[in-house]
Amino acid sequence: MASLIGEVSGESVAVVVDRLENERLHPGKTVADDFARHGGPRYEWGPHLESFYASTNAFLYELAVWNRNALKRRMRRWVTRHMACSGAALDVLSVGDGLGFDCLHLARKRHRVTYFELPGLGEQFARKLFQRSGYQIPMLTDPARIPLESFDVVTCFDVLEHVPDPPAMVRTLASYLRPGGLLYVSAPFFMVLPWYPTHLRSNRKFSGNLKLYRQAGLRLAGGCFSWLPIVLQKAGGDAPPRGIAETLPVRLAIPFHLTGRVSAWAFSPGHLVRRICNRGFDNARSST
Repeated sequence: MASLIGEVSGESVAVVVDRLENERLHPGKTVADDFARHGGPRYEWGPHLESFYASTNAFLYELAVWNRNALKRRMRRWVTRHMACSGAALDVLSVGDGLGFDCLHLARKRHRVTYFELPGLGEQFARKLFQRSGYQIPMLTDPARIPLESFDVVTCFDVLEHVPDPPAMVRTLASYLRPGGLLYVSAPFFMVLPWYPTHLRSNRKFSGNLKLYRQAGLRLAGGCFSWLPIVLQKAGGDAPPRGIAETLPVRLAIPFHLTGRVSAWAFSPGHLVRRICNRGFDNARSST
């Protein structure tokens, strides 16, 4: 991990190891500190934020640690088990996968995976990761090249809380799905806290909001109480409607998530849980 990050960032392995350990002990601090040095208001979209995304390498460290976190690993396993219910290999588009670990996991489950991310250090890391892992995963960096209605599944994890227009983004994601296709999404809109300065305050109103997805022609098809993730299905196709038992955990959690519109600090214990669930990099045999 350290050598791959060093190749992309230009930093020495020793520096990378120190920064990874600091991020493990203090999740979110790498990005928050770099954002503070860069300057500009937190939680607001603008030129300062676009400039920060283009100049920082902090997300390499945050995402490397997050992808080994027990919470993220549990979500990844849940998604693959849910996808396995189809009984077939699926055409999957992973949007905003960053370092590419979601794509690699799905490819190992024999799904036909396409990676999409905007050009940058994350995309460069993912390219090296796929090459070294021996998987031929198509990589797209231009949204205009993503074919419409061509995928059985679209995944989009921890992206929507960063974008200035989530409804437009969801409509775009739905346009990539075939009729009856599934969108797996996680979006902690409520986590507008000091450790996450790039989460937009304007998006807190979408916390606990299923209308965001219904307006894009998607209906609830399942998910976890934590909304890590929820599953939406595009109309059409031969897939039968999902039963109430599959959607009940998500619906029961709506009142809990609605409180995120009023107070982000009510969710600060979630940050502590994230820290507790972080894993180190000292075990070379453990898998991301």
